[in-house]
Amino acid sequence: MTKHSYKAKVEHSKYNNARFSWLISFYVGRAEDVFSEDIRRVFVINLFASVGVLFTLPLGIGSLIEGKFVLGSLLLFVALLYAINHIYLRRTHNHNLSGKFVIYPLYVLMIYLMYTGGAKGTGHVWVFCVPAVSLFLHGMKRGMIELGIFTLALIVTMFFMNSHFTEFGYDPMLKSRIIFSFILVVFLSWIYEYSMSRFNQELKETSAKLKLVAYTDSLTELLNRRGMLQRLEASTYRSFHLILADVDFFKSINDEYGHDAGDYALIELSKIIQTSLSEGHLASRWGGEEFLIAVCDCSESQAIALAESIRQRVAEYEFVYLDQKFRMTMSFGVATMNEMISLREAITLADNHLYSAKRAGRNQTRSS
Repeated sequence: MTKHSYKAKVEHSKYNNARFSWLISFYVGRAEDVFSEDIRRVFVINLFASVGVLFTLPLGIGSLIEGKFVLGSLLLFVALLYAINHIYLRRTHNHNLSGKFVIYPLYVLMIYLMYTGGAKGTGHVWVFCVPAVSLFLHGMKRGMIELGIFTLALIVTMFFMNSHFTEFGYDPMLKSRIIFSFILVVFLSWIYEYSMSRFNQELKETSAKLKLVAYTDSLTELLNRRGMLQRLEASTYRSFHLILADVDFFKSINDEYGHDAGDYALIELSKIIQTSLSEGHLASRWGGEEFLIAVCDCSESQAIALAESIRQRVAEYEFVYLDQKFRMTMSFGVATMNEMISLREAITLADNHLYSAKRAGRNQTRSS
């Protein structure tokens, strides 16, 4: 590695560390690679709280310096509340309760600013941040209900209370224009939130479909090899039995009756296997005409008995495709995975036992 490339690598590492530190800070300590919905809400709520502190703290100090004790105290209280909320969120990750500590003080602060006019009559400019925050934190239904109540509170405060808003010499039409503008922002925020929720829902559905395709065999609707391995590797069972099954002379079925008949046969075999298994057992199309079955909570003799039961059902089953009738048999190999034998080793053992059954004449089960 050259000196220049080493220096560039170090600089890139420093950049990534700094970027990670910043992200983890706003994740409030969560460093998961997957940006889930919960992490997104924790992130955004913490960002709202941080921005709230950055704005309300200097404004509160400025108001106290100008002699506006009530306004300054309220702004400093909100800043303190948001800072405490950040600590609470870091410790608990309870974004539902934390979100309430963001939005409800904001409602109160906005009503107070509309009543008093705020610093130099600029209080009304902050009210337009409310819709986006409310709809994000509480969703469309509850958010719109709260925004409706908040809009009524604004109307009452500005038109039916002796507010100090008129002391700043604004045009008499400004009040109604603020209300209409606020309603327009609410509507636009609702459209955005609605479109985002639809997009997220479709994204989740697409992701679920892709995951299903990735782990499911499209022909038999059993797990595929990847799906089976994923389920077995994630299993909490320390011991289970593997049954590897293979169709005898399957190529002759395709050659004599056609590949469509072969596909039909695989579908029928998958149904026979599925209906033979108890709840909690797993079945997969391991590849081609091979099937892998995993059974738990039973002895090795019971696993062998299950394999024999499936073998006999297949041997006795008459396959009927269009006007063609044929029969098939299967060979089985059984192996056990436990603390001494890994999953990969058990699969290899089951495969060896399967081919032992093949060499011994097919249509039988071998476990050793």
